[in-house]
Amino acid sequence: MQNETSKRKIEHIELALLESVERKEMNWFDEVILLHHALPDISPDEVDLSSNFAGKPVKAPIIIEAITGGSDLSKGINEALAIAASEFGVAIGVGSQRAMLEDKSLIDTYKIVRERAPDVPLIANLGMSHISTEKAVENAKAVVEAIEADALAIHLNFLQELLQPEGCREFPELFSNLVDISREVDVPLVVKEVGNGISGEVATLLESAGASYIDVAGAGGTNWAVIEGSRSGGLRRDTAYNFINWGIPTVIGIIEVRKHIKRAKIIGSGGIRTGIDAAKAIALGAHFVGAARPFLVSFKREGLDGIRSLLKRMIEELRLSMALTNSRSVEELRLSRRFVLTGRTLEWALQRNIL
Repeated sequence: MQNETSKRKIEHIELALLESVERKEMNWFDEVILLHHALPDISPDEVDLSSNFAGKPVKAPIIIEAITGGSDLSKGINEALAIAASEFGVAIGVGSQRAMLEDKSLIDTYKIVRERAPDVPLIANLGMSHISTEKAVENAKAVVEAIEADALAIHLNFLQELLQPEGCREFPELFSNLVDISREVDVPLVVKEVGNGISGEVATLLESAGASYIDVAGAGGTNWAVIEGSRSGGLRRDTAYNFINWGIPTVIGIIEVRKHIKRAKIIGSGGIRTGIDAAKAIALGAHFVGAARPFLVSFKREGLDGIRSLLKRMIEELRLSMALTNSRSVEELRLSRRFVLTGRTLEWALQRNIL
C-alpha cells in the first residue's frame, strides 16, 4: 500500500506533465543576448565541456535535476534517467527522499539511480520540512547513505509548503540545522530553490551556512503554485493561482548570486530548455545548469530514447553556442562576460546594482 507521500509524488508527476505548469511569462532568457564571434577561431570539436562536480569528473556541465522517487512509477523514471546520465557522463539528482524516510521499502525507488549510474555524481535530496527537526542531521545522513550519494541537496520549497493542503508553515532552526548538516554530513551541501529563485542576500547566508553549491532554481520553468493549486479547491486553489508570478527569474537569480558569493558554485536552473539557454546561464555566472521537467516530458513521450535525444541536443547546442562565442571551455564562457542584457533583466540588474 502506498503512503500519502508516495501518492502525492505520483500526483506531482501527472500534473508536472501538463503544459500549463510552465511559467513562460517569467522566463527571461530572451533578454540575454550572447555576443556572436563572427570570425571563427575554434571549432565546436575543440570546445571542452568537461568539469568536476562533488569531486567527480563530468563530461558536460548539465545536471538532471531532482524529479521523483517513492513509487513504482518513480522507480522506472529514475532508472531511465540514471542510464542516460551514465551514458552521457552528467550529474543526476533524485527527488525528495521523504517517502523513503517514512517507508524503508521505498529505498530501491531511489537507489536504482546509483545502481544504474555508478560513476557519475549522484545528489541526494531532502526538503526543508525534514531538516527543521531535531533529527535534521540524522535524516540527512540517512538519505545520503541510503543511495551512496556524492552530494546532498536541501530544497527550499517555502511557497510550495504554504500552498500544499498538507504543507508546513513553520521551519524552526532551519538555518542552524543547515550549518550542522554542512559540518556533520560528509558530502558537499547543495541548497536549492524549486522555482522561485534565490536572491543575493539569501545566497550570502547560504554560503555562510556551508553550502558548496547554490542552485538558484528560479522562476521561468515548472510552476509549483499551479501544481499545488490544481491539487486543491476553493479558496486555497484561488490563493495558489494568485502566486503564479511570484519569484525571481532564473537569469536574475544567477546574476544576484554571482554578485554576492565568494566560494560556492552556482547551478542555474529554472526554465532551461535548450543548450542555448544553458550557454546563457553559464555566461551569466553559473558553473552548472540543471533541468527537470524537460527530461520527464521526454521520458513520457519516448522513454529512455527520449531522454537520450534531449541530452544529445542540449549538449550539441551548448557546444555550438560556446564555439560561436569563441569560448574554449565552460570556465572561459563563465568568466568572459560575453553577453548583453536587455529589457526587464537590465532594469533589475541596474536597480539592484548587481552588474
